[in-house]
Amino acid sequence: MKYTTRFGGEQREFTIERHAEGLVARRGDVRHALDLALVGDGQTFSLLVDGQSYDVVAEVQGEQVTLQLLGERFVVHVEDEREHAAHAVAGHKQGGRRELRAAMPGIVVGVKAAPGDAVAEGQTLVVLEAMKMQNPLAAEAAGVVVRVLCKVGEPVSAGALLLELE
Repeated sequence: MKYTTRFGGEQREFTIERHAEGLVARRGDVRHALDLALVGDGQTFSLLVDGQSYDVVAEVQGEQVTLQLLGERFVVHVEDEREHAAHAVAGHKQGGRRELRAAMPGIVVGVKAAPGDAVAEGQTLVVLEAMKMQNPLAAEAAGVVVRVLCKVGEPVSAGALLLELE
């Protein structure tokens, strides 16, 4: 399966293939042997890349994947080849009402928008603290805030509706 990623202003394509010996990630002529195992809560993984071990925490919210790896936090946008083609045809903008939901349980530590606010794609709308890390949740597309359903200090569960945009 082909994947398109956006990170740090760069777009890259990767292919993940399943072979008898395991998974292989390929970008151009560069190949890496992968082994991935889920550990515990459904967000923590043990990852081997060419035999080197990494502990990874992954939070997925739509196309946005937040990774904690080697003591750093990275936000990567990932689309498989079907999603990438569909977004190219549709101009990559959703129409109508959109929802911002909590990717994991946590405490709301910041609400950066109010009903009626016009927001830009990528703008931080809510900040959620989970696992002692602050996680900014951003607008997937430009729009207007219709409802804010959370407040600072409030605990939220994974999947909780935090904000609606139109």
